[in-house]
Amino acid sequence: MGTWMRSAVRKKKQFYIERLMQFGLAADRERLEEWTMAELRREYERFHPAQTIEGGRRHGQTSPRTGQAHH
Repeated sequence: MGTWMRSAVRKKKQFYIERLMQFGLAADRERLEEWTMAELRREYERFHPAQTIEGGRRHGQTSPRTGQAHH
């Protein structure tokens, strides 16, 4: 994996960790650091579904660019 990709993954992982801590779901940052990106994302989506395609505001809406529904 290239440097840019590693950096992007690390930033996204930190985003999920920060949000989970803000939600009060975890007090131990070190424990969250051990989780995979998929585990962090899944936990984040459980408690913040409004930002996900499956459970949130984008579901069923049309694209402003194409007018096509998101699926």
